[in-house]
Amino acid sequence: MDKLILWHNHFYNQSASILKENVKKLFEKLQIPIAEIWEIACENRLLPLVNEVEYYGKILQALNNAKKQKMKLLVCDSQSLLAIKRVFEKYFMHSNFKEEVNKKIGEIDILELEDAFVFAPEIVLQAFVRDNQKRTWEGFKCAFLLDRELESMVKETYIVEKFENLLGVKIYPFYKDSYDYLLHINKDMAYKMGGNDYYEMVDCGVDFIMTPNIGNFELLDGHSKKIKKNAGRDDLEVPILYIPQVFLALFKEYNAQDLMFFKHNISPKML
Repeated sequence: MDKLILWHNHFYNQSASILKENVKKLFEKLQIPIAEIWEIACENRLLPLVNEVEYYGKILQALNNAKKQKMKLLVCDSQSLLAIKRVFEKYFMHSNFKEEVNKKIGEIDILELEDAFVFAPEIVLQAFVRDNQKRTWEGFKCAFLLDRELESMVKETYIVEKFENLLGVKIYPFYKDSYDYLLHINKDMAYKMGGNDYYEMVDCGVDFIMTPNIGNFELLDGHSKKIKKNAGRDDLEVPILYIPQVFLALFKEYNAQDLMFFKHNISPKML
């Protein structure tokens, strides 16, 4: 296996740190070494508007540097994954963008960069083994909050079915746009849109919500009390979990402290 560089999307620092630390623990447990950690901020609504060439140029530069070092970027969140997807589309389809990027970072072989990264859940699915020595999520119901743009990929690769098989949990996928960007434009609208999504999932009777999107975690957990107030609800008990937390919880030696549940605003009570 190629050496891995953990892509730490630190745009929302506290929410991102919870994901980063749990990824590190899970990969250590699965005996998959992480060689380095690179900080690359990704947010696909606002940052590209400031300077599109600079924003996407940094992403291509990171991919190119990883390729030169014969390593792969370990992409742990869906916002970063979508940023990579978009930069490839722009590079292939818009000649002006390609020219500007090449001026900034130099000529690159874009085709060689298509295998310069890997999405962390794919590696976890390959390495994780379900056995009687682990806990199980059997009897639990989970909402899987995913980016709308990833729907076809998720369905084509049967990720939901594979997660159900390994985790023992019943998963209900929800493909939604992320409204975290509204926190920087119109907070009341962010609370309203986030609340609509949160309580739609809650009202399906799920025990927790799992997401690979840091922006979703930032909005739904980090601003949960505002969302509750905006929605006029009195219930705020269904927690938001990252994918590596859900997998780590199956190992009996890990407890709530290890999974950093104490940093959640909606405290998970499963462990």
